[in-house]
Amino acid sequence: MIMRNIIFIEAKNRNTPEYHFLRTIIELFFPQKEVEFICINGIGNLFHETNINLMQQAQITDNQILVLADADTESKKQGYEKRKNEIENGMAAHQLAFPFFIYPNNQDDGDVETLMESSAQRDLHKIFFDCFEDYERCVSGVKDDCGESKYRIPNLKGKLHTYMNAQKLPRRLSNRFGGGDWLFEDAQFWNLNTEALTPLKEFFATHLK
Repeated sequence: MIMRNIIFIEAKNRNTPEYHFLRTIIELFFPQKEVEFICINGIGNLFHETNINLMQQAQITDNQILVLADADTESKKQGYEKRKNEIENGMAAHQLAFPFFIYPNNQDDGDVETLMESSAQRDLHKIFFDCFEDYERCVSGVKDDCGESKYRIPNLKGKLHTYMNAQKLPRRLSNRFGGGDWLFEDAQFWNLNTEALTPLKEFFATHLK
């Protein structure tokens, strides 16, 4: 009997960069593993009744449960330690036990986009990143009459979306982009051998059955 690995992720659905990022990593580095992703549409839904039932059923059938979640940051009233405690408390409250990984590296604040940015081929697209970051600095310095920032700065997901949207892609690839597939397997844009991905790969190597 082949054991399935059931991975719960925060993504809303499979038409998201998070799903395609993880799927690509597993296909490239753990091709023999059977994996099913469950998209929960936010960490607040992790211990929703539907997901608890799925976890309980998985444990009964001896399948492996894994959970991946963003640490987020203190500015969002979150952070690694708080997220870790929330997940551990939720497991205890519902009598569940499963390995979990908190982006970006199981110890620092951040999110899955932090890992994606670390994987971007900055050296191959230095001008894009230099120009975009100049834009961020310039726009962030514009204040309104009350001294508040006049413009919103794109978040990290917006920055990476712009990075890929700026690429001149053939139609067959640009069609994939619209479904959240940012071509993570393409070494022109992403380096999935970057050291920043080592903690996530080690987590998969340890826990994927």
